[in-house]
Amino acid sequence: MVICITLVFSVSTLADTTLTTWTMPYGNAFPSGLAIDEQGRIYTAAAGGREVYRLDPVNELFRSWGVGDRPQDVVIVDGVVFCTIRDGDYVVYFDPDGVGVYTVDVPFAGVGPQTIRRGVDTDDGKVVLWISEWNVSGVLHYEYDPVVDAPVPVGMPSDGSAVSITADMTPTLLTAEYEQYEYIVDLIPDPEPIAAQTTSGAFTEWALPMDTPPGIADFAVTENGTLWISCSLPFLYRLDSAAGTLQLLETIQNVVISSGLLPASDGGIWFGNLLEGAIGHFDPVVGTSEVWRIPGTGEVYDLAFGPDGTIWYTDRVADAIGCLDTVSNQATVYPLTVNCEPLELAFDADGSLWFVAGSGNFVGRLTMPEEP
Repeated sequence: MVICITLVFSVSTLADTTLTTWTMPYGNAFPSGLAIDEQGRIYTAAAGGREVYRLDPVNELFRSWGVGDRPQDVVIVDGVVFCTIRDGDYVVYFDPDGVGVYTVDVPFAGVGPQTIRRGVDTDDGKVVLWISEWNVSGVLHYEYDPVVDAPVPVGMPSDGSAVSITADMTPTLLTAEYEQYEYIVDLIPDPEPIAAQTTSGAFTEWALPMDTPPGIADFAVTENGTLWISCSLPFLYRLDSAAGTLQLLETIQNVVISSGLLPASDGGIWFGNLLEGAIGHFDPVVGTSEVWRIPGTGEVYDLAFGPDGTIWYTDRVADAIGCLDTVSNQATVYPLTVNCEPLELAFDADGSLWFVAGSGNFVGRLTMPEEP
């Protein structure tokens, strides 16, 4: 079933949106990963170098920490910054008020730590961090003890200037093609026991029985600690580490799920499609899969919920930021500079949308007009 709806919108208020960019302190830094602290400061890893950077947009300052070759992703937990180091097989963490960096070696050689997400804390107060592996098909469960392992802010960091450029944005309004697939829920495979796990120190490795080349495309952690995992094929894995089960969901007809996994409130999952330029939603309880194909979209890379419940996304190939209203099937698309490659995105507490542009070598912010 294909449903197309054409709506007419006024773009007078949308045109009030502004884009502000801050170029990274050196060329080819290739910012990767995005985290925002309680003060609204932005952290990103310089995947093309050896640093984690913090942008203070209010005071227009950059601060950096040397962390090692090929840093990949960042997350902030109670003011502590964590970063994965793919080429070194370790994780670093630090207090951003100092220059000291703490290193935790991954006890499984050659896995290539990649994406990092916070999980559900343990009953005894340890912080759980999940990490995908780049070189093999698996995920790491890392427990950080904030009492025993808390970093000490050693040394005095120095800041450098961050110059901003602001421009008005005029979006394009498009109608997405909507398609829905229905499934017989009883035919969805049940979770099966998974025992392929190895524990060493604070790390547990879960090896996944993928028939694809090594490496996980993306993963997301739900509120109850379950993992949704994609691997560039038309199916998903759902890992329940507490129950020790893995479920293979081969239910997305002809839709390659690769990135942008975003848990839905209905127990399903939102996802991006790198091949079709589409956004999808899968509900294994009801037994439906929905797809919105957005004209002119190249690769949907990352997804985030907007304050009003809309789905925002980055288009890595067409160099754009977009917003999909799944009720009206209307997409609002903001074009960026050519070959800038927008990657991760996230909203701050004020409702502004932040993103990093890998090849563009900048951190960007979309500021939308306030509602009347």
